[in-house]
Amino acid sequence: MPNSNDAKAYHFPILVAPASAPTPSSRTSQSQYHHYIPRFILKNFSDGSHGMEGDPQIKIHDVRSQRSSQMNIGKVYGVQNMYRDLKSDDCMQFEKLLGKLDSSAEKFVNKILSGSRDLPLTRAGLLEFKKFLAIMMYRSECRRKQYTEDLFDMPTRLSILRHMRLNNIGSMQEVWFENLKWIIKTSMDDINKEVPKLNLMSGPLAALAYNGPIHIAEFMDFISLTMHYVCIWQAPKGSEFILTDNCFGCYEGPVGITLHIFFVISPEYVVVMAHRAFMTGSGPLSGFLEGSWFKDFHASPDCVHAKKNVRSLDDFTPEDVFKYRRIVIPKEKVWLVNSIFLDARHKFISHKSDAALYRSLVLYEKDEEKLFKNKHDYSVLKRKLFVEMNRTHSA
Repeated sequence: MPNSNDAKAYHFPILVAPASAPTPSSRTSQSQYHHYIPRFILKNFSDGSHGMEGDPQIKIHDVRSQRSSQMNIGKVYGVQNMYRDLKSDDCMQFEKLLGKLDSSAEKFVNKILSGSRDLPLTRAGLLEFKKFLAIMMYRSECRRKQYTEDLFDMPTRLSILRHMRLNNIGSMQEVWFENLKWIIKTSMDDINKEVPKLNLMSGPLAALAYNGPIHIAEFMDFISLTMHYVCIWQAPKGSEFILTDNCFGCYEGPVGITLHIFFVISPEYVVVMAHRAFMTGSGPLSGFLEGSWFKDFHASPDCVHAKKNVRSLDDFTPEDVFKYRRIVIPKEKVWLVNSIFLDARHKFISHKSDAALYRSLVLYEKDEEKLFKNKHDYSVLKRKLFVEMNRTHSA
């Protein structure tokens, strides 16, 4: 059984020019702002206010300066020149592919937000949506920072250096981008063909001998994510999910086991990738499953197969349709998800309702069971919210 410290929030990394920068003629030169959280998600947290340029605004609390403000979504949760010192042609091609993936994911997100009862998604669409979620984690400021500042333990660092040597890659920054490019441009069929080369059945040492187009650690993370199944959680009336710079990919579980991985899409909804073991509830992870904070909130989708007689996996087709449904979770669980985000944040917190964030801060502050490892001090933010709520109530 996991203890209370087994549930933790996790996430990933910004780009810095290498010591010997390539010539400007072959690299990106025009300054550009790149979002690591898509605009179509950010706009869901807008309270309806707009900036001078007509851009929707959201509330931003900077945990470093302790300042709260309204900001245009075009200037938050992003990085200036994310692809600095990378080839212009590569970046343009990548942005085009990323735009296509974002557009596909946005359509499914809009279905969720629409309130319609059925949430259909083809098998092919599901794989692309999972790829989008993986890209969301991998593009984050925290994840990229691991590569630009070499924030790895020694075994991982050595494996990255080996990967660079075998693939003629000049810097860790390029490893990050090459991994990202390969995931987004490679079809899921071709990705699945690469999996047997990991030789996982022969043990971890055999897997470390893998030599492929993507670094092994990121490849295994990606495969692990796609093996989870999608659930859609809805916050009940009177509660809301919050947004942070580091919330995409936060998870519940002991080290190395991701029971639930969280992806916020609006104040009302969060997409959750649940460990496949929850489908059976048995096996070597049964103790961890039973100790999960969210063990009761799963629903497998109905599946409409394109073929009438399905007898084996060979009868599955890309045109099969999964029909998802929303799971309304208790308010206390919403505050708990938010508390995971609050513990994992690095720079920014956004919310739509002051009351929703305040209640989450109250739960996080109490934490009598010592569930969270970082225990950030939110006393200033909590006081600001309390004053604002009283002002609004008395107005």
